[in-house]
Amino acid sequence: MSDDPGREALREITEAAVEGLGLSATVVVEDGEEGGLVARIEGDDLDAIIGRDGEVLDAVQLLAAQAVRRQPGGQRRGVLVDAGGHRARRAELLARLAQRAADEAAEYGEEVELEAMSALDRRTVHMALADRADVETRSEGEDPRRRIVVVPAAGE
Repeated sequence: MSDDPGREALREITEAAVEGLGLSATVVVEDGEEGGLVARIEGDDLDAIIGRDGEVLDAVQLLAAQAVRRQPGGQRRGVLVDAGGHRARRAELLARLAQRAADEAAEYGEEVELEAMSALDRRTVHMALADRADVETRSEGEDPRRRIVVVPAAGE
């Protein structure tokens, strides 16, 4: 047993989700960036815990983050839950999507509206386009239909 209650809470919530879905998987909890925590779910056939576009994973992460924040010293800790490298694959996909949308917006001088996505996915898109001078991004709408709009930069 760890002497870090946040780490234990993250492990317990994540393992409960894995078990509840009847998966044969292992949960590894490690230190993340800036004092945060990362739970990595490792195993075969993890589609049930990932869900469509990571929706189940996001829900488990939300629950786990709430549990960690309620522990002593957990107030400002970031929590990430990943399964089978899904987060990295999704970030690569979103970065490619963002670049294509930016190219289109810049070429045609028109706004390009992306599909609704989670806050984490929106952040990934914003960051992927942050260094481009020819386009800007903004989020529009209300959750769960909040989406990004890529617009040609003013003066472009």
